[in-house]
Amino acid sequence: MAMDIFREIGLEGARYDCVSISAALSACASLSSLRHGKELHGFMVRGGFELDLFASSALIDMYAKCGSLGLAQRVFDVMETRNEVSWNSIIAAYGNHGPLQECLALFDAMEGEGYESDSVTFLAIMSACGHAGSIEEGRRYFNMMVEERGIPARREHYACLIDMLGRAGRLGEAFEVIGEMPFSPDAGVWGTLLGACRIHGDVELAEVASKQLSQLDPQNSGYYVLLSNLHADSGTWGRADEIRSVMKERGVQKIPGFSWIEVKNCNNVFAAADKNHQEASQIYQLLDHLLVELQDEGYVSRLDSPVPPLIDAEAC
Repeated sequence: MAMDIFREIGLEGARYDCVSISAALSACASLSSLRHGKELHGFMVRGGFELDLFASSALIDMYAKCGSLGLAQRVFDVMETRNEVSWNSIIAAYGNHGPLQECLALFDAMEGEGYESDSVTFLAIMSACGHAGSIEEGRRYFNMMVEERGIPARREHYACLIDMLGRAGRLGEAFEVIGEMPFSPDAGVWGTLLGACRIHGDVELAEVASKQLSQLDPQNSGYYVLLSNLHADSGTWGRADEIRSVMKERGVQKIPGFSWIEVKNCNNVFAAADKNHQEASQIYQLLDHLLVELQDEGYVSRLDSPVPPLIDAEAC
């Protein structure tokens, strides 16, 4: 629909600008629609919009979110002029894809060329450190932002720091960070902590986070499922059943999650345990083959939390 509306602009004789192009590129990035994104790139070249800093920055972001880091880098390399937005876009692109050293090198190059880093830059750096497991490096950049540059940390910076610590199993430190925040933590912060508790099996701290989430976001089914599964893993089935009962009493509906991928100009949509795809049998055969390869590499399936009949296995 976004692309149809974008086309209507030209059909009605209105002029395109960097705002309309950036919005269309954002739509492509949200759905990882590389085909439409490339079409917009061609449109930008024909119309001379590739010289616009903001449209080119949106183009970098689109390619990165569509999985084409090389194309994102190519767009950045051919830009005749750059600003903080374009630098932030390429740094975030590398940060989301994982190569930490390249991300840090871009940060140094940005400042070396006289551009001033801002809160968005540091958030991208911290995210990259979190994905790479470089906790101390991430904290160093957090402190650099706040103490050396005087840039106030926002909720998303604290959430990123909590996520870094949580991934590493340092849940106590993550909880301390929440207490040190200069503003009230929102559902995103508590949800990040709850997710880390689920991974590392900290039932006690998960209950603390869940209590806060029940007040801040009581209709979010994901938090209930996380806590219920955590209790199932620990063998406290009574508490797991109690959480499911609370969901029913409050009328909380579990919304199924979907993923999609574009192959040969066709979007393929999947849900959990979905067998509606026309190539479902081949897909599951490939998954079985991959599982065998994982086991050959030493992967061991978790068998410590079998789901009893009283719990909805699909909901877990």
